[in-house]
Amino acid sequence: MDWDEILKELQNETEDSCPECVQCGYCCKHTPCYYGKWDSDKSKCIYLTENNLCGIYDKIVELEKDKPKSERMFGSGCCLNFMNPDRLKKLQNKK
Repeated sequence: MDWDEILKELQNETEDSCPECVQCGYCCKHTPCYYGKWDSDKSKCIYLTENNLCGIYDKIVELEKDKPKSERMFGSGCCLNFMNPDRLKKLQNKK
């Protein structure tokens, strides 16, 4: 799949759908979530691991288990998907 195909795929997604999270870490490199903490020196959440996973994922999932899926930190898909360079790179490498 080339960049044009990936962009077309992203543009065809409706506002009601949220594409799958590919664990690119982009969101955690821009702002921490409700549970996160910002590391100014590294410009990312302190809980973001080297392989772009949330270091407190299990804790957050447990805390939010009774919330509707649409309100949870995880499980709703990618919240910063359009023109996200980290996501695009990961999708390109996946193909």
